[in-house]
Amino acid sequence: MDQKEEAVRQILLVGDTTMDPLGRLLERGENGPRLRTSSAPYGQVFQILLDGTHPLWASKPDILVVWTAPNLTLPSVARLLRFEFESAAAEHEAALREVAQFADAVIKAAKRVGLVLVPTWILPTHERWIQTLTWRHGVGLSNLVARANLMLAEKFAAEQNVVLLDAGYWQASLSRSAYDPRMYAVAKILYSQVLFEKAAAEMKAVIAGSLGRAKKVIICDLDNTLWGGVVGDDGPQNIKLGGPDPLGECFHAFQAGLKGLRSRGILLAVCSKNNEELALSVIDEHPAMVLRKSDFVTWRINWKDKAENLLGIAEDLNLGLDSFVFLDDSPQERDQVRQLLPQVFTPDLPQSPSEYAPFLASLNCFETSNLGKEDLGRTQMYQAERGRKEALELSGGVEDWLGSLEIKVEAAPLRRESLPRAAQLLNKTNQFNLTLRRLDEKSFWDWAENPEHSIYTFNVSDRFGDFGLVGLSSIAMHGSEARIADFVMSCRVMGKKVEEALLGYTVERARAAGAEHILAPPVDGPRNQPAKSFFAEKFVSVDSASIDMARVSIPSHISMKEEV
Repeated sequence: MDQKEEAVRQILLVGDTTMDPLGRLLERGENGPRLRTSSAPYGQVFQILLDGTHPLWASKPDILVVWTAPNLTLPSVARLLRFEFESAAAEHEAALREVAQFADAVIKAAKRVGLVLVPTWILPTHERWIQTLTWRHGVGLSNLVARANLMLAEKFAAEQNVVLLDAGYWQASLSRSAYDPRMYAVAKILYSQVLFEKAAAEMKAVIAGSLGRAKKVIICDLDNTLWGGVVGDDGPQNIKLGGPDPLGECFHAFQAGLKGLRSRGILLAVCSKNNEELALSVIDEHPAMVLRKSDFVTWRINWKDKAENLLGIAEDLNLGLDSFVFLDDSPQERDQVRQLLPQVFTPDLPQSPSEYAPFLASLNCFETSNLGKEDLGRTQMYQAERGRKEALELSGGVEDWLGSLEIKVEAAPLRRESLPRAAQLLNKTNQFNLTLRRLDEKSFWDWAENPEHSIYTFNVSDRFGDFGLVGLSSIAMHGSEARIADFVMSCRVMGKKVEEALLGYTVERARAAGAEHILAPPVDGPRNQPAKSFFAEKFVSVDSASIDMARVSIPSHISMKEEV
């Protein structure tokens, strides 16, 4: 974890109830981002949001949480709830005007912070309205709250730094009441402790995802994890997988959940003590398997320690261990991995396989701020990388192999449509990241708007496939001196001299802007040694951060195309 990731994030909590319990929970815990909170007095929602000179803004918070109840913030909802109206339709229309005012106030406040979290509106579970009417359009209370939440979603759609959170899911996931009428009477604390705990966990997950700390890989055991039984003892025909066996249905549902995560960009791998040939034959041939060999980016199926195999998988994928989630039914195997590789997230699987699929669905460590084509096609990209490695083994040497790849790089200035992926790359990349700068989308775009700043994005492809947007660089000009503020490249294209092409293009753009000297001062981080080593070879001297332009060029085996 680098120095900038360790920085404390300041959070301002605003609501129509006392928010101190949420603040304490957000600050608690050793794992995850370091958070410090301050709470506005309850009931001063619009005053805080609209008044940028309020003393609470003096601390310059990084994150704003606005958590309100519809019956406390929207007067029309309160009247509808208590049947204090002449026309339900008129109250609906008035409430929607109030929703628009609230959304505008949030959007105004969002310009002062990097991230805004707004839980959706929910009603207390004990508030029963007329069931035959509650969902009737233009009349019912449930219909109005749903329309209000949809209006918030529409209003916030254009705001890159405003996130609408699903508080309805929080409430539904609890086994105890989400509300505490006694504490509301005593201290204006509307919500119960269990709801605050759920909210804090989900908010931490969203914040961690915005900082690039989401998990990227699920590594699974096989026997009694992906299927029931031990295939080496029971035989492929006798393992529990699929119907009509109830236990087999549980493992089938678990695999379906993993398949869904794989489809949204989470990589799947296997780490199992087993016979590789037999295990792979089951994966590819058993009729009830949801996952096939093509769904996994790599595997370690042998009789070695699983900790050792996880290290091998990390090397295969060129990813850090803190990107991994390890799922294994064996408490002993989980304990060994926790002790030897504490960076790996190793949760306890439920004892009953019937709970595997719900447990997987409840994991919040895969949070992401956007879902682009690079995410949806990530598995295929890693599988294509395996083809590249096989081509290297068959080639006459590295240079011949590089020439055979037919690498193409498309450079373009940062655009609105590429901003989400660029910000994701900036915040998620740790190894080939020169300065380790972390900025949310809004801040990154605002920085680019400065006429002395330039940001370039790079799409890379070769004959095996399209890597997508996997690189970016940025330049800050100061007279005749340029400073490389960011130089970031995905680990997926390391080892192909793509970094040479990206730096060559960046230097060309700086020189075209009048730069006579180009500085690239690195930031020390525990995992960005690849970037530091690369740039160290380009500096004028060991103790200098000034680039020797004679050492920079675009390799001949890479085709560079510029999109203006």
